[in-house]
Amino acid sequence: MKKITLLCFSLFSVASFAQKVDLDRFYFNVSYQDLPKTIVPLEQRTYATNIITDGPISVQFPSAKVLNNQLNIYGWKKLTDNASVTVDLNLADFYEEGTTVETRKVEEKDKDGKVLRSYPMYTLVTTYRGKGYAVVTAPVVAKAPVAAAPVEAAPKPANRFLKSTNQEAPASDAGAASNTMKYNFSDQYTYRSAENANQSFLERENAKNRSVNLQNRLREYVENAIKSANTQLNYNFGFTPISFQEQLWIMDSKEEEGAIQKEAIEAVKVQFAGMRADQPIDKLTQDLQPLIEYFESLKTKYTEDNKGSKKIRYSAYYNLGKIYLYLDQPEKTIKEGEGLIANDYDKGDGKDLISSAKKLIDKFNAAQIRTRHNPSL
Repeated sequence: MKKITLLCFSLFSVASFAQKVDLDRFYFNVSYQDLPKTIVPLEQRTYATNIITDGPISVQFPSAKVLNNQLNIYGWKKLTDNASVTVDLNLADFYEEGTTVETRKVEEKDKDGKVLRSYPMYTLVTTYRGKGYAVVTAPVVAKAPVAAAPVEAAPKPANRFLKSTNQEAPASDAGAASNTMKYNFSDQYTYRSAENANQSFLERENAKNRSVNLQNRLREYVENAIKSANTQLNYNFGFTPISFQEQLWIMDSKEEEGAIQKEAIEAVKVQFAGMRADQPIDKLTQDLQPLIEYFESLKTKYTEDNKGSKKIRYSAYYNLGKIYLYLDQPEKTIKEGEGLIANDYDKGDGKDLISSAKKLIDKFNAAQIRTRHNPSL
């Protein structure tokens, strides 16, 4: 009888614990690359840039060298010549197109609505035109998967989930006809004067500040042209690094399970802190296996059909889904998302996981590459 009583008490304690589970957000850092449209083999990822200025642009920027340094492709090595990709950005011209006058009628009324006085207000609108284009010459065929390289071991931490872990180092991986692309960077800019009732005053001020106004718009044009060129270059070829904070769900409990989960989540934070966008993640994936196994165990350890158990299982599915997503294993993320939906607690997060994973699969298929962690040349 005593054994039955103790068993019942034990079961009651587990059920009670499961019913009062709270989950807190826990943040960790992730780093990866936005993959380019064209994957060029690592050894061919060299580029050279040249900015050509003419007309008033050459007066404002007598040396294009400073501008030239602002053109960059992420993950590639910049050379002065003999590069796989060459970029010629021609900022051909910038000039004032003309000035027009905008008029607005103003009426002053008394408290009864009677018009006491009406007069025009003027605004001078000056338009400018910038003309420019870029010619990019690049290899036609570009595909070469990147392999990870082994690294030296780091000191072993005390955390049970960090046993035998270490940090990775970048791997190094070991042609082509040419393809020419042209991008147009011509654009129009506008300067509006302050509004004034005296048109002659505005015209005098406009004439006095004409040179300064043109120079300000010209600088804006040049900055935007370089920004647009960089966007196009990196969309097509660059491995643009992305870093931000992601979240997991951690059990808020003073019970032993809560302490273990805090330790596990802290290990996730420590290991992902070593993630680099341009370093392979094979070793990180290996080091995270004990954590993955722990979260997997929660699914079968808490099988009750109560809210508390569902929340614990939810955190397991959700955390695994996020971990797999940033380990570049979207198929496994989909599986966790489906399990989260079947768990019947916050199905929306399961759908979001599946959606994110499918988008990543589409990117992998388009780029013909299976990782967002590629070395820089």
